[in-house]
Amino acid sequence: MRTDWETSIKWNVKLFRLINNHRSKFLDKFYKYYFRLGKTYSLPIFLPFFYFTGGWKAIIHLAISLAITGILMPVIKFTFRHKRPSKLLDNVHLLEQVTLKSFPSADAAYAFTLLGVIIFYAPLYLIALFAIYAFLIAYGRVYMGAHFPLDVIVGGTIGFLAGVAGYFIYNYLNISI
Repeated sequence: MRTDWETSIKWNVKLFRLINNHRSKFLDKFYKYYFRLGKTYSLPIFLPFFYFTGGWKAIIHLAISLAITGILMPVIKFTFRHKRPSKLLDNVHLLEQVTLKSFPSADAAYAFTLLGVIIFYAPLYLIALFAIYAFLIAYGRVYMGAHFPLDVIVGGTIGFLAGVAGYFIYNYLNISI
């Protein structure tokens, strides 16, 4: 194991190993496709949920929140320049080709930004569905070997807070549609 600040956090490596080494044919096949829902190109799938639950206000709120996430993620990634688990650890089960830097997880940030916005507009059952979606994306990033748990925890936290911050920014700007 190579030395790195993230590998020096014992629980981070242990939890990564626990999740990444616990293989399942079902999860391998599931995440082969599901992980794509954590990419920003999946946004058109989610837009109708925001429009039908909160109208244009929810769409603008989402745009503000995604802009926050979209600015913060590359800034943090290129500030820390943290390597992927497969570059730092041996015997990593990698299910997708990964590039760029690892910390924090932009996929987790994106999923949790969606959750952080939808909580202001949707009924509880839809919020629960978005929470399951976001946690499955976060878990999948570790399961697939793309990120350490700390990467997805920080990415998810930033994304969720961006969703909440977007609400206050929208209201501060007093945008009317």
